[in-house]
Amino acid sequence: MFPALSDAEDWHDLVVTLDDRGLDVLANAATLATGSLRPSSGPRSTISPDELHRLIAHFDICPHVGVGLSTALAEMGALVWANGVVPSDPACVAHLHPPALVASAVTELTVAATNQSMDSWDQSPAGTEIELHLMKWLAELIGISARGSGVMTSGGTASNTLALTLARSRMAARVNVDVLKSGLPREAENWRVVCSDQAHFSVQRACAQLGLGRDAVVAVATTATGSMEVTALDHELERLSQAQQQLLAIVATAGTTDLGAIDPLAPIAERARRHDAWFHVDAAVAGAYLLSEHLAKELAGIEFADSVTVDFHKLWWQPFNASALVVRDAKSFDILRVTSAYLDRGDEVEGMENLVARSLDTSRRFDAAKVVASLRAVGKNQLGKMLEHLVALARYAGTVIESQTRLQLVAPPMSVMCVFDARDATGDDLRRVQQQLLMRGEAVLGRTVIKGRAALKFTFMNPLTTPDDVDRIIRLVVAQLDSL
Repeated sequence: MFPALSDAEDWHDLVVTLDDRGLDVLANAATLATGSLRPSSGPRSTISPDELHRLIAHFDICPHVGVGLSTALAEMGALVWANGVVPSDPACVAHLHPPALVASAVTELTVAATNQSMDSWDQSPAGTEIELHLMKWLAELIGISARGSGVMTSGGTASNTLALTLARSRMAARVNVDVLKSGLPREAENWRVVCSDQAHFSVQRACAQLGLGRDAVVAVATTATGSMEVTALDHELERLSQAQQQLLAIVATAGTTDLGAIDPLAPIAERARRHDAWFHVDAAVAGAYLLSEHLAKELAGIEFADSVTVDFHKLWWQPFNASALVVRDAKSFDILRVTSAYLDRGDEVEGMENLVARSLDTSRRFDAAKVVASLRAVGKNQLGKMLEHLVALARYAGTVIESQTRLQLVAPPMSVMCVFDARDATGDDLRRVQQQLLMRGEAVLGRTVIKGRAALKFTFMNPLTTPDDVDRIIRLVVAQLDSL
């Protein structure tokens, strides 16, 4: 038996409405939400994993009778936000995990309140146009082509996967196969994707998901600073040719995750053109360099790419999630389109574009809104200066580390990362340093391995961080090493 209809009047304070009453309710709720955030006293609390597990295990997710918004938000503040990490703390330097711009954070509220879905124009008319306008601006910033455009994605992994999906379909079309309809042709056994040995693991993951397999990825040797060696690339391309294997794509990295290295984009682009291969640039990290006239020079050659990944939720200081894939020609997305009777029908009004035709997602939130709001609010000049400060800060950290008798650089800082280890210390020693500082809530450090060499890592994402903060974090590391 179906339930009886209820009087919905009692639910007005529960559902967002864009009338006077609803906006008052939302404003009061926003005040409660910000009130649940507590001033930080470090990069994280000192709670242990076991204690945190026990606390949350006893948390009643969905009681029969609700506790009310005020109580629910206060509980979230005390239990969750107080025990998370604090990206705005200067000692939170483990990952590419930024503090959010104020303009972006508050725009998130309006994104959620208006709840536009970016899969079809009739669910997000202005949102669709704003995202397309942002993609056109980004393509122009890259210099990729007058026909360039793109789509927002959930992150660099999704952007890289979408890029290789397009590259795979392009290759299949050469043997008259619609790979999205018929599957991989026999020829796909010999398709190869080339990248550096420091490229993001999402390249391998994408090839696995696309049916090519991780073995289809050919890793090229890198220099001591982490960028692809062009002579090594030439060697691998010659080897593939002799083995009668086809080059599907070359993936260059603009900003490796650990060292921040940028591959030599122009020479790699020339080789991709020579072999008629798709040229993708994973600029999830260094794509932000386009905001700085000084740093943008390091991306010379990116304009030759067929596709580019840019992560706004890294050095553009956006809340997660916010990434984009930009392509040289918007028509590249046509191969993805699958019409549907209820959504993307193919008989839309002229000028109406459904972005589901470009995306690997269907329903998708309006993340472009927070990017546009913050770019408008802050401006390119200020954002560029903030980024330049962080790059200079990493280089300052490198000089301080070099002056220490106990520490040594793995490679000179090239971006916002500074990677180092300690003389006469084992990988296990570095693990203990990182974990003990984390457990005491004093610092959240990165830890990695560079070509078999265990290392610690600073990743500077907070433009409010000062050289004095860097000095203090380095003293913490040295003191912890000395205590082992």
